[in-house]
This record gives sequence, structure tokens and C-alpha cells, in this order.
Amino acid sequence: MKTPIMTLITILIAFTLTAQDSLHITDFDMLNNTSWKGQLTYKDYQSNELKTIPSTLQIQIKGDRITTNIQYTYEPQKNNKSTVKIKKNGTYFGNEKIIENSYTDGLRRFVTTFKGRDNGMSATMFIIHEFNETNYKVIKEVQLDSNDERFIRNTYEFTKIIK
Repeated sequence: MKTPIMTLITILIAFTLTAQDSLHITDFDMLNNTSWKGQLTYKDYQSNELKTIPSTLQIQIKGDRITTNIQYTYEPQKNNKSTVKIKKNGTYFGNEKIIENSYTDGLRRFVTTFKGRDNGMSATMFIIHEFNETNYKVIKEVQLDSNDERFIRNTYEFTKIIK
């Protein structure tokens, strides 16, 4: 009798953990057809200083895809448009694994991770997404494979433009 009960408890815990971290396209409804004004702050490796660039952002949702279009006020050659799809039953945001997802007091927060390179070195990236009706923030943290500490590589911070 103990084995079936323990199996059931294990399955329920695993299901709860998976459901908690899964993300759905409807979680982004408040961002659809919105425009934002803000800035990108990033660590410049040449000067080892933080640099800030004014920027704007538009977000659209079409079907199961989220499209972001970022413009950099003084560096238009760096403008970027990208589309991402929630995959694997809400456990991946594009190719990034979702490791945390919460919605508290109107604030959606989810964290993704992936392996990559930063400044030519192998690293694990952690992307922290936070948004509500009026604010949108994305923080990229880097943990080099040769080090246990994380550092902030860049931060996007935007305020919604009310039309």
C-alpha cells in the first residue's frame, strides 16, 4: 500500500512543479499591440563600464508567436526584430528552458536559461523577464563556466507608451 501512495504523491509533486513553471501565450496578452520607451544598459567589455542607450520597443502577438521590435535611438544599425514561440508544453521560451514562472500582484516574472558564449567564454545565461501593464524589464545574467558567480550583462527597462 505504501508504494502506490508514494508513487501517486511523487507524480502529483512532479505535475505541480511542471505546471508551475509552464508558460502560456495568454500570459502575454497584456503586452499585445503595445509600444514602450526606455533604455538598454549593458556592460562594455572594452571600457569595463556600464553604457546606456535610449530605446523603444513594440510587441505584437500573432497566433502562438511573440514578436518584439527594438529600436536604438542613436544606433539604428543595431535595431532588432525577433519572434519567439513558447514550446514543449510551455517549458521553453524559444530555445531557452523556463526555470521559474510566477504571477504575483499583477507582475509576471519568468526566468529562462541556456548555454552560450559571453566575451568568447563558455557560459550559462539566465534571462529574467518581468512585466505588468506599465513596465517591461529583461535582465541578462551571465555565469561563466570557469566561475560560480553571476553578473549582469545587460538590462532592458521600458515604460509603456499610453496612446
